[in-house]
Amino acid sequence: MATTTNNAVVYMGERNVQIQDRPMPKCDKDQVLVKVICTGICGSDVHNYCDPKTHPGLILGHESAGEIIEVGANVKGRHVGQRVAIEPAFVCRRCEFCCKGLQNVCAAMKYGGMDKTDGTLSQYFACEPEMAVPFPDHLPWEEAGCIQPMAIAVQLARQANLRPHQTVAVFGCGPLGLMIMALAKAYGASKIVAFDIEESRVDFAKTYAADVGIVSPMNTSGIEPLDFAKEFINPLLSEYDLGYGVDLAIDASGAESCMQMAVIITKPYGTYIQAGLGKQLCSVPMWLITAKGLTVKGTVRYSQGCFADAIDLLARKKVDIAPLISSKYPLTKAAEALEAQRAKEGIKIVIMNQE
Repeated sequence: MATTTNNAVVYMGERNVQIQDRPMPKCDKDQVLVKVICTGICGSDVHNYCDPKTHPGLILGHESAGEIIEVGANVKGRHVGQRVAIEPAFVCRRCEFCCKGLQNVCAAMKYGGMDKTDGTLSQYFACEPEMAVPFPDHLPWEEAGCIQPMAIAVQLARQANLRPHQTVAVFGCGPLGLMIMALAKAYGASKIVAFDIEESRVDFAKTYAADVGIVSPMNTSGIEPLDFAKEFINPLLSEYDLGYGVDLAIDASGAESCMQMAVIITKPYGTYIQAGLGKQLCSVPMWLITAKGLTVKGTVRYSQGCFADAIDLLARKKVDIAPLISSKYPLTKAAEALEAQRAKEGIKIVIMNQE
């Protein structure tokens, strides 16, 4: 193969990345080599970019799509020229969880762009064929760079047993929260209520997928947090005709106050899903969870088939992700892209890896 340059976005220190020409990945007999076209930037990328504990020399990124340019001798079902979304988890496919289709909790997982495992913010990436999921040619590259977070939303819907006619509350109007709202709408939710502390994000959610948008207040009065949450949430039940509460509440913010509000707004025997990552220890009213008989679940990454479902939803425009893409940056300006995402400039930023 004539190509020799493989520019990559490499973490060098807190809020410091460099574009480095890394060795071209070798495509062994059980792998495919992908020319990476685009990569979405998400909150975990920004966290790693800003975290002084991130491993120096790590290639960032994990929300990517590209084109297969080489296929190993033993690989079946993949071909040169095929468009694929990269599923960035290197899993063992042998442990108890992988054998159940729960690769998202593989006991030996190495995840691209995390710890010491290089990610996909490079021009080329070699991986197992199972990690290269085909998608139709008509899906635009920028949208293909959002397949991975859409798969996370699909996994959440599975965990929540999302069904038509349900009322749904989503706390956090960032990219994941908005994708969850769009998915709930596609699944036939009867009412979607969006919460965020930023009015601009709430306004966007209402134009995108939410039926109701509410700006959450900050507790600056010193009132006990749970009392504050109750005083805010309880009047909303009658104001927005939510009856005894919503069928499904999802926290996509990771904020402790939102977790408390989500428990309060969920009706008896409803479901509460924790999707956002915040502090390792949070104060949540377990007595209220018990008294209301709530089903409480966490959700992480995506299990078997989620990528295929996400691709189908996007390809058939059951979920339109295009309005979320705020801007595109060339790979050479990755530092600017990360800073823009850190500053929450727009909703979703995509990097074009070959530019």
